[in-house]
Amino acid sequence: PRRERPNFTPPPELPQRPKAKRLKPGRAHRNAVLAELPEAQRPVAERALQGGIPAVRQAINEQNTERRAQGLDEVPAAGLLAMAEQLLPKLRVAEWLDRADAAKAVIDDLDLRDLRSVVAAGEDPLVARDESTRVLAAELKQALATKQDKEMRLWLEDIDAAVGVGRVVRALKLSSQPPKAGTPFPADLAKRLADATGASLTSDAPAERWIAVLEAAAFAPVRTQVAAAGAPSAPGEELLSTVRRLAPLLPQVATMFGIEVAEGAAAPKPLRPARPGQGGATKKPAPARKPAGAPARPRPDAPATDAAPTEATQPEATDAAPTEATQPEATQPEATQPVEDATGHSDAASTADADTGADSGTSIAAEPLSDAPGDAAEVTSSDDE
Repeated sequence: PRRERPNFTPPPELPQRPKAKRLKPGRAHRNAVLAELPEAQRPVAERALQGGIPAVRQAINEQNTERRAQGLDEVPAAGLLAMAEQLLPKLRVAEWLDRADAAKAVIDDLDLRDLRSVVAAGEDPLVARDESTRVLAAELKQALATKQDKEMRLWLEDIDAAVGVGRVVRALKLSSQPPKAGTPFPADLAKRLADATGASLTSDAPAERWIAVLEAAAFAPVRTQVAAAGAPSAPGEELLSTVRRLAPLLPQVATMFGIEVAEGAAAPKPLRPARPGQGGATKKPAPARKPAGAPARPRPDAPATDAAPTEATQPEATDAAPTEATQPEATQPEATQPVEDATGHSDAASTADADTGADSGTSIAAEPLSDAPGDAAEVTSSDDE
């Protein structure tokens, strides 16, 4: 007789909140500042916008290295660095204003992380000293406090709703992602979540259910309160491997499986979800290549010839030929994307731009500062303004 599978009724779906918008600043303020500068100062200003003084210094060093190789005089670094230091305050203010205007335009739907980064960048001394930023910075700071309180309230409501309909894994994952780091978890909600988690870990629950719940519970704020209702009588190797990996975070669960936690064991990190199209897809092996010197199979429609037998015309096979035929092609590693800091700058982008500055034909300075007193005077006058 065919064994009947246990009837499982999935919990009802919960409505998903709309995804927050990411910050996409324009360049109106930066372009306005660059347009006011003399042509000789714009390359320096562009480098300063990309990575500050370090980016300018790196571009100068690379340009001087190329000039030395060509037998040319080096560009004076001191004058260009002084120019960058004088231009940097205006550039930082313009950059922040671009980001602040973009944040204010979508303040209700903006991602909380982006709004927090704009507010933090507004506290930079170069930005805070400018009078044009103070009013807007105060508005964004107040908006951040209001939005943060709203996100906290919605976060707790989503966890409560997930527990109420039995979506324990979703509730556990939400609890590990508070809108503000270090937020204390409510005790009453923590007890409800821990009880629901333990009730879902029963002896007759499938191994897939155990693994999903344990992976979520190990990084939730209620992990120490989780007590499984019962351990499976015959756990599989996949479940045991998960329990061993998460044992430092869930020692009470590891004890139920007879697994001891080593003292001082390092806590594991959450598993990263697989990218679409990479899960379990195997590449079909390439057909074996024919070794060099092997006789060709005659085609049925090939006309007969009076050529000598194959044994007489066959070249001698060597050991090097098969090695060359089966050698795999070298693949180049994929380039990693730079990671932006809280102020929106990318060190990797600055380095890449500095590397390509000489190849694109754009020099960081039209001529040495020592030979262009007019440029130095323009920098001084613009700073006085």
